[in-house]
Amino acid sequence: MPVRGGPYSGRIMNNWFDHILYNTRSQPETPAVVMEDRVVTYGMLGIAITNCAHRIISANIASDGVVAVIVQNPIRHLTLCLALFRIGVRSMSLESGQPGIAQLKFAAVLGDRESRLLLNPANRFIEVTDAWFGMEPVAGGALPVSFSDYREEFHQALTSGTTGTPKCVGITLATIGQYVVPGVMQFNCSVTLCMLGLSSVWGITMAGAALASRKTLCFATSPFQAIRMIELFSIDFVLASTDQLVSLIRVVRKTGAHVKSLRAVFTGGSVTSRALLEAAAIYLCKDVHCGYGTSEVGSVARATAREVLSHPGFVGYVQPEFEMGIFGPDGGQCRPGQIGIVKGRVKKVGIIRSQRESSEEDRWIDFGDVGWMTTDGRLYVVGRTTDVNIPTFSDPSALQVPLVHEVEDMLRLEWDAADAAAILIDDDAGAARPEIWIGTVDCKDARAEKLEAILRQRGIQETVRIFPMPSIPRGANGKIQRARLKEQMLDSVRKAPFS
Repeated sequence: MPVRGGPYSGRIMNNWFDHILYNTRSQPETPAVVMEDRVVTYGMLGIAITNCAHRIISANIASDGVVAVIVQNPIRHLTLCLALFRIGVRSMSLESGQPGIAQLKFAAVLGDRESRLLLNPANRFIEVTDAWFGMEPVAGGALPVSFSDYREEFHQALTSGTTGTPKCVGITLATIGQYVVPGVMQFNCSVTLCMLGLSSVWGITMAGAALASRKTLCFATSPFQAIRMIELFSIDFVLASTDQLVSLIRVVRKTGAHVKSLRAVFTGGSVTSRALLEAAAIYLCKDVHCGYGTSEVGSVARATAREVLSHPGFVGYVQPEFEMGIFGPDGGQCRPGQIGIVKGRVKKVGIIRSQRESSEEDRWIDFGDVGWMTTDGRLYVVGRTTDVNIPTFSDPSALQVPLVHEVEDMLRLEWDAADAAAILIDDDAGAARPEIWIGTVDCKDARAEKLEAILRQRGIQETVRIFPMPSIPRGANGKIQRARLKEQMLDSVRKAPFS
């Protein structure tokens, strides 16, 4: 995958959906989508898209509204989204665990029986049954024309974002078109495992890109299932968040699974630690790539694992279609090398556009991170804005990358912790010298002295204290709330100072 320049840089396949439809006719026997032991060929996918499109038309859904799709089976979910696209109706992917979906209103909701209770009862609910995906043709006339303008919004994602509030982000034809060539086609791979949620920009675009580029797209609902599918179907390319990658590595270590078919791994979603990248290279494959971005706009910066490992805090080179900026507490843009709040926006009009702020096509999106940039487009991130003290932005020590992500991944990889979170405790909490306090969930084997020995090998000298906890405090968006975590740990020390 190119991270800067290259022969495919800036190219967009705006007719990617036509490529999917062409693939359903030209290679009908080729596997298109796989999950567990269910294999859907491109021919079967084409029939399912057409049949679902006819059923949606017969339901008399208003074409100018947004239709929500909340079906847990990812193959059926993706098929319904493509069917809505086929007849020119905007869709929105939802997942049952997303916060705030009960307050959203739609022209209609396509869902399985279990999803009815999750949504606003005022929405018109249309239950999607097994019959929708049968191979017998559904009677109906000619289907209407699908979207044709690459700037037109056809799909929306409910972002997790920084705050976890419901926020609709529009995806246009060009959004997926920009990912087809540089995202999937440049990996010399044929079978893609996508572990990403389809409600994120990254997930839905990469799924569409894989099908447009004639790949076989695989879904897995658990890391154990993912490893079985890699072995069974010789999967050679994996798309996963950093948390999902940790889970995959743990399963390989536990089971001794053979994943020699893997040729490339692409991960992203947060700051990628050295411990995670080194483990991925050992247990999965050598060719590991990293992406940095948000659920709103997808991956805005990319780099190889080797480049990330060589430069602490480096998250990638900013991609040509995006513009990134660093802003100070006063809102002014910072100079290269100056630390501040990371923000970004899309350069090309029509690629991604916010439903709530569609008139502000050049708006800056706050990524919720603190970092800096260089003149050659390298982007560095040191932590979340909620974890970094803003008055320290002018302090050169603020450029140092915190240890917390490294320690958390090491603990989850070495001792299979169900969850873990770390904070750095300095003298403001009464510590004689800086210490690393770690909250763990279901991790009985972890020992502070063993972890310290591993950290010493990496040049980290801080003392470690481990706090078993029932759960790690997280916000609605799943982000660790370190301020609450610190208070809980301090409260534990006050009650049992010698435990």
